[in-house]
Amino acid sequence: MSRTPPGGPSLAPVLSLDEQMGRVAAACRNLACEVVLLGLAVQSAWFEAWMQPFLAAAETQAVGLARRARRDRLMRRGVPAHLAGEALRLVPRGSRPEGAGRGADQPP
Repeated sequence: MSRTPPGGPSLAPVLSLDEQMGRVAAACRNLACEVVLLGLAVQSAWFEAWMQPFLAAAETQAVGLARRARRDRLMRRGVPAHLAGEALRLVPRGSRPEGAGRGADQPP
């Protein structure tokens, strides 16, 4: 229950001890929730920073495995090893880019 302090209604009402304790308890609960959320955020950021080198290494390994698989696939198709290791693009037989196969002196 609120009481008005002596001296008139111009001053802020004084809260009873029970009301003050309730407000303090609610503030403590809110503070505890905020501390827990802050702890989770810090832990999540730490874990992400800790895992970053492992994720980068896994990505590098996946790229290497894909490159090796492509080289092996090209070698099975008959491409020489020194060319299969390069980042070349194969064009299927019978398909030519427009303008290919013409000499410089032939009109289009």
